[in-house]
Amino acid sequence: MVPDSILEIIAQGAWNGGTLVDNSIYSKKEMSFKGGISVNNKTIEERTGIRTRMAAGPDERIGVIALQDLLDTSDFDPSKIKILIGATNVGDDKYDPSPLIRYPFELIKQYCPNAIVIDLYAGCPGFNVAAELSFMLSLTGVLKAGDISAIIGAENLHRANAFKENDTAGIIFGDDALATALETKATLKTNGNYSCSEKMTASLKDDFIPDIAKMIIKLNGRNKIDGIIIDNQLGQIIYRVPALAARVQHSMVEQMYPEETTKGTFKSFKNALELYDQKIQSFAFDIKSLNQDPALVNKIGRAYVESGKYKSVVSIYLSSDLNARITIHQGEDFDFKAPGKGIVDTHTSTHGCFGDYIQAISENGDFFGDMDGKGVFLYATRGATRHITTLLSRNNLTMYDIDLLIEHQANFAMIPLTLEQVFWDAKPDKKKTVKDFIENHMVNNIHTRGNCSVVCIQRLPYDLQHGALKEDTIHGFPVNRNLDNLRHAKIILNDSVGSGMTRSSVLQIN
Repeated sequence: MVPDSILEIIAQGAWNGGTLVDNSIYSKKEMSFKGGISVNNKTIEERTGIRTRMAAGPDERIGVIALQDLLDTSDFDPSKIKILIGATNVGDDKYDPSPLIRYPFELIKQYCPNAIVIDLYAGCPGFNVAAELSFMLSLTGVLKAGDISAIIGAENLHRANAFKENDTAGIIFGDDALATALETKATLKTNGNYSCSEKMTASLKDDFIPDIAKMIIKLNGRNKIDGIIIDNQLGQIIYRVPALAARVQHSMVEQMYPEETTKGTFKSFKNALELYDQKIQSFAFDIKSLNQDPALVNKIGRAYVESGKYKSVVSIYLSSDLNARITIHQGEDFDFKAPGKGIVDTHTSTHGCFGDYIQAISENGDFFGDMDGKGVFLYATRGATRHITTLLSRNNLTMYDIDLLIEHQANFAMIPLTLEQVFWDAKPDKKKTVKDFIENHMVNNIHTRGNCSVVCIQRLPYDLQHGALKEDTIHGFPVNRNLDNLRHAKIILNDSVGSGMTRSSVLQIN
């Protein structure tokens, strides 16, 4: 018998400080978009919908502040926190070797010294992937009824100087941090057959990604893999944006399908997307454990297959001196059945062939973000239909059933184009359907807070419940028009896209 609820969001805390930064700061820098278009308030707003964003102070650790606010404004017992996840890309400091979660952990370690403490690197969908990970651990009894998962999303891109001063990619971002508590409501007794491969270990050299891929293929042959999780202890930002797991995923694909490389499949967005959607269909993300225990990533990999949602998952512990330990976890006859409320289902997919669309690069001894804006735009909009339909259809839902969509806000221009893809069957007027959906089934704050990266998915529901959202119009679309009803939304879909490239969605029912 399936419990009514497995995992529910119970509380949030936030960093609500910073300095308001409008577009004039960029107008004064005499920057230009591609094509020689001058960067000013008008062109920024026309391209992105962004008018202002928040910038954190140079000495603030905003993830710590968000967790403190969660503790101050909630009544759960911090000793019940069994897993603390830092969902981030850059965090407070791009030079920090991580795990960045170690700073917030200082606040609570006296209460829960034995908690699992990890960073999670999955790009902007980090919160959704972290929620999925907690869902897997709850489904399989690693987390027990009453246990708390705390997820901290934090990005301090201004302090970190994540982009070169004149790189227009940096214009869209705002700083932000949220902390979310999720409570495991019930424990399932899983039934099925679990097995794992013999662990393969190796000392790797600098060009280690293809070697890891080769080792996985040696263990698994050409059999399908549903996911790759790496406990990535290398630390430097160039090894976590995008996640190494996404790089390994694509190296495997290149080695398994060399003919596709030869005929140029991966140089064509359409062809590469189709190949991955038809033959790969897997997720890939990194964690970095605070206690550096190689057994942890194996425990997580096992939980993923015992949940019944996945049949084959690779877990890898990669030490800072490039020693790799690889295990393949397999599950048969485990049966996933969605609970009736709370988090009821999740779906994550990675297309490592597009990994260089958002990446950290090393240049003259420094690190900077590097973004292919056109590629990100294509992936965010064109990859939505299959992904979202997969999640909703297996729960007997369509987009017409969604009361509230919490969509990652990288650029407002992406939102209507994404919805046009998702509402492919809308008749007679697709654009009217999209406009109505944005007006009545979504909330938006990109015009006031910018792209808050991994924090977007947490900030939007927090602002909704705290009355921080106001009616407005962005790019001709009325926004935030149905707030009273949305505060009591029953069926909620969280959807986010980011580096990897990875898309992750979480379905909630209240």
